[in-house]
Amino acid sequence: MKDLAPLLVVAIAYALLRALFLFARKTYHGWRLPPPSITSAHVGAFQRQTFQEICRRASRPGQDVRMTDYFDGRGWNHADALLIVAEPLKHQMIKTRGWRFGVYCPTRKGWAEYRTNFMWTGSEEAVQIFADNGSFVATNINSPHASVQVRHGNTTDQRHVSNRQLIEALREDARRADGDEAVRAQEYADDLAEAVRTESSDRVNRVLGRVNALLATAQSAFSLTRELLPPSS
Repeated sequence: MKDLAPLLVVAIAYALLRALFLFARKTYHGWRLPPPSITSAHVGAFQRQTFQEICRRASRPGQDVRMTDYFDGRGWNHADALLIVAEPLKHQMIKTRGWRFGVYCPTRKGWAEYRTNFMWTGSEEAVQIFADNGSFVATNINSPHASVQVRHGNTTDQRHVSNRQLIEALREDARRADGDEAVRAQEYADDLAEAVRTESSDRVNRVLGRVNALLATAQSAFSLTRELLPPSS
């Protein structure tokens, strides 16, 4: 028992120091925060987008990624960022790392969630989508030629784009878009990935209908997604 005493002292000291560090970090990060600039209606979508971005930047669970450039690019202040990451932290999907603000890593639990629900795992043969007359339409679920075919009139352009490229174009455009358009684009990208994964043709077409409506009215550029449409669209 005496041999264990030094180890217990070290363990207790470590636990106390760690608790002190976590308290000090939380106090420091929350010191003199500006008012939040985002609305509560958008927090849920922003949480999902930020969680995905953390996992996308990390190559494995436990890898630290700095997110301040992402927060700045979205126009979020420190209060916004803390509000957005609160739920992923609460549910142990991510961890805050180090002393500096904006450094996180996905946990094993979070990485498993990302791989299951957000990381692309669909086959390129799961669904076929083509662009025609300025819009995207899904056809032939389980086609052996699952791809995005860009057509000009009644002729088929040989330029093929994968389903994955359409989904990733929407996600990248969402990161660059403004306000509600960014939220909608990210949601549609997630819904499209899930629809392709489950091979639901009706659901794919419903999502593509929303994508088409967004592109028709979007004030932001959405250049990557629009590049998948024929030049004359």
